[in-house]
Amino acid sequence: METRGILSEGFSRVWRYQRVLWWMFAANLAMASLGVRPGLAQFSKVLDHSLRARELVEVFNGSAFAELTARPDVQMGTVSRGAYGFTLIFFVFAMFLTGGILVAYRDARKLKAREFFEACGGYFWRWVRMLIFLLIVLAPVMMMASGISRWFVDKSDDSPIEKLGFYVATGGLLLTLFLMMGIRLWFDMAQVYAVAEEEFAVRRCLARTFKMTWRNFGSLFGIYFTISLLWWVVLGLALWVWASVPARHFGWSMVLLEMVVLVGFGTRLWQRASETVWYERRPAPAMLAVPVEYVPEPVMVASPLPELPRGAEPEPQT
Repeated sequence: METRGILSEGFSRVWRYQRVLWWMFAANLAMASLGVRPGLAQFSKVLDHSLRARELVEVFNGSAFAELTARPDVQMGTVSRGAYGFTLIFFVFAMFLTGGILVAYRDARKLKAREFFEACGGYFWRWVRMLIFLLIVLAPVMMMASGISRWFVDKSDDSPIEKLGFYVATGGLLLTLFLMMGIRLWFDMAQVYAVAEEEFAVRRCLARTFKMTWRNFGSLFGIYFTISLLWWVVLGLALWVWASVPARHFGWSMVLLEMVVLVGFGTRLWQRASETVWYERRPAPAMLAVPVEYVPEPVMVASPLPELPRGAEPEPQT
């Protein structure tokens, strides 16, 4: 019930500040349209005068596409550089928006444009330093996973079990995915902590959130995995529908895939908002390690005034 309340509150904050989602979607669509232009220019030189163009328009023929990319007049390096370049631009743009998004989710209100972009610029270099630490942490994990996977696959060649290699490869993939999600969750909480506590030291921020994430890994990973699972289900259904759409209906395929991208951005923002809500509602840590005996403060009692004899009146003060 507690997780459900966090997810609902996170979704509510994403919905109230949904213009960020549309900004990201519009920027992604613009970058994608610019990124495919070099490929269109390269492929149109060949396909505009080829009878085999129908094999790539009406139906996707893998052998025809491989033959197209192998032609000397099609420079795949130019196509790749254009796509990778605009992908990097969008990545930096999304990282720039992260500070303003987390501040909006922390305050649970719509920020003015000046406040939003001020927060984006104020946290951007902290995210850059945090990205460097993320790459450092991911490098040994990826090398370890790759080495373990190769070692088990090599050992499975001599095994009488035919599908042992498949089982080992699947297990290695799931283990790598789990480690990647755990590390991503840790760095997500580091960003939430940096915004909530106005922490400037990245290493201290990562150290504190590592302990917090490890102690509350069950609840945090449950929130993160639930939203990720929803995204995977939507992606699987969309791919199943896309495979059944005839290739000549390119417009419908385009709309479907763009909706998948929009849902992907929405679920990612939902994760960030839910993590912010969890941090606000987290159990407060004990302030003291040992109990302290309560000592009541002494109560000051005023002494009673002396009684006057009967018939005596107090002298007037001058």
